[in-house]
Amino acid sequence: METLSRPSSLASRIADALRADIAAGRFTAGARLPAETGLATAFGVSRPIVREAIAQLKADGVLVTRKGSGAYVSETPGGMVWRLPGGPTLAQLFELRMTVETACAGMAARRRTAADLREIEAALHAMHDHAGDFAGAAAADVAFHHAIAQAAHNPCFTGLTDFVGQHLLAARQAAWENAARFRGGSHEADAEHAAVVAAIAKGDAEGARQAACRHLEGAARRMGLTLD
Repeated sequence: METLSRPSSLASRIADALRADIAAGRFTAGARLPAETGLATAFGVSRPIVREAIAQLKADGVLVTRKGSGAYVSETPGGMVWRLPGGPTLAQLFELRMTVETACAGMAARRRTAADLREIEAALHAMHDHAGDFAGAAAADVAFHHAIAQAAHNPCFTGLTDFVGQHLLAARQAAWENAARFRGGSHEADAEHAAVVAAIAKGDAEGARQAACRHLEGAARRMGLTLD
């Protein structure tokens, strides 16, 4: 968590930061958030600001509150708006990813700020740092795609990306394990991620879309899926 110092929209910015932590798997479904006092200290703001951020996330279905106990991540942390009856299949989620994440990559190449690029690169480095730590690598993978969605500067795409990320967290961990044990390491995924970052850094929207598409095709293959 980073300390937030600018006064404008502090509650919304804290809500976004907590949403990113949840999307990255730092707080999983059902997990209790730190107390308001702890969050206020971590972000360098007052408790009423934290309370307002929690209220926003509660309204979005990301958090639930329990009287006398605190705030907890809901069972559908992507938000109630994205709940699907019966739960989507892996193939259905990948079809959604192919549409949403390629568009996000292209928009991120056009709209990203220097701060956005730092967040994307930090998540890329985190995946490298967690080589062999499959749970950590999977969480960093989710954070990577969340950072790209954030760089597109369209909250609708961020919400969809976070929804998919929560549903695929366990599958991503299995994919990292398979890559390490049976496919000669994670070099293929590393190269795909790096290609996406390079295109976004250059502002090459079409190149970013193509690199994201190649990555998603490779990711589906590593999960044993065949995309039409």
